[in-house]
Amino acid sequence: MITMNSRTDEATSEKAGVHAVEFRDVCRSFGRGKDKTRAVDHLTLSIPRGSAYGLLGANGAGKTTSIRMMVAHLAPDAGTIRVLGEPPIAHDEPTRSKIAYISENMQIPHWLTLSEAAALCAPLYPRWNGSLLEPLAKRFGLAMNRRYDEASKGLRRAMCIILGLCQNAELMILDEPASGLDTLARRDFLAEILDVVCDGNRTVVFSSHILADIERIVDRVAILTSGRLIIEGELDALKENVRRITLPKGAASEILPEKQDLFKVLRTQRDEERSKWVVVDFTPEKLAAFLQKFDIADPETVEVEGLNLEELFVESVQSGDANRTER
Repeated sequence: MITMNSRTDEATSEKAGVHAVEFRDVCRSFGRGKDKTRAVDHLTLSIPRGSAYGLLGANGAGKTTSIRMMVAHLAPDAGTIRVLGEPPIAHDEPTRSKIAYISENMQIPHWLTLSEAAALCAPLYPRWNGSLLEPLAKRFGLAMNRRYDEASKGLRRAMCIILGLCQNAELMILDEPASGLDTLARRDFLAEILDVVCDGNRTVVFSSHILADIERIVDRVAILTSGRLIIEGELDALKENVRRITLPKGAASEILPEKQDLFKVLRTQRDEERSKWVVVDFTPEKLAAFLQKFDIADPETVEVEGLNLEELFVESVQSGDANRTER
């Protein structure tokens, strides 16, 4: 697993010394015997308070299982989890009221209107902010007196999102929350989440397969593959330091990553013409030292490319798949 932080981020985390969510060597499996599948595999990560944290991975990567353990819908088989300073299973009502969980499967009783559902929820959440209800309903184009079973799929999702936002929670855990929303509604939802993110007193954990949504909101990301953490860190630091280096045909293309100690290599590809490395700690100084060490006389023959979040995601997933095959 590779972790990437900026110096500022490291200093802030060290100074605060407090995380909203902590996983330590957590495992969770399903099934028995030959059918047993490990959904989360020795997962260790920390989500700082006040951060917007993106949990990424392909289908079956362990994102939803991890989130369900955060909210005590599942218990880990091994390892420890702390959410707002305590194991989720030990949360009392005051602590649970500080956590809002919005998933793609969230529903409300079909006979309730948005107004009626809000009236039922308000007494359960001490931080409830009823002043958000009507403005949010208007923004999503939802009538306060519309019943859940009379609404479209997208508006049903909007009703659940509105109720979640009104909880005014200290920790918001969002698992594919925008599923079913059209483009305009998703844009409005993301705008509301951005408002939450701007409040440094609250923490948002956001899992989505729509990488553009993640990139717009989060300041940190973790990428999972087959239940294992592949890469984690501050998004800006990852964008700044992860590079794809293409070495030309010839002696340079025969250099093996394990034969050098300058770069941390996430993944390599090799064909008859060239060799490609994805490195996570690139600097121009390291590249210059690399060229000198391996006697690459013409720097112009070496290509260096930055990666966006989608490319980083693909490289991380393929790296994880390759490691799983080797095991």
